[in-house]
Amino acid sequence: MNTRNLVVLILLIVVSGVGAAADRIKLTGAELAEQYSKYEVIAGLSYDSKVSWMIVAYSDGTRDMYWNDGITSAIDSGTYRIVGNQWCVVWTNIFRGEERCYDIYRIGPDKYESWRNGEFSDQYIKIR
Repeated sequence: MNTRNLVVLILLIVVSGVGAAADRIKLTGAELAEQYSKYEVIAGLSYDSKVSWMIVAYSDGTRDMYWNDGITSAIDSGTYRIVGNQWCVVWTNIFRGEERCYDIYRIGPDKYESWRNGEFSDQYIKIR
């Protein structure tokens, strides 16, 4: 994945806009398990709009992240698990390999937000 393709995917997110708070529907643990149990490609933008990323998620629970902060591009791999009604992920390098857990909200067709400890983290769309 080259940087140009990643930027194009992120522009799709920015153009699609952020859903209103009333439109957010928090996903349950069962819905998260269904959502994340299959192959998918998602693209997102960090809370501060400084890091754009794309994740290829595999049905075995592994995933690869391609990210760019405008200066640096990198790739990382990780795994996830569902804990209660949260989606938790461990990346090999990002966040020093520490597990981070998120509440996931559906904000529109194939559009989602992730929140950590009550604070907005990312917005993303499902590409495939």
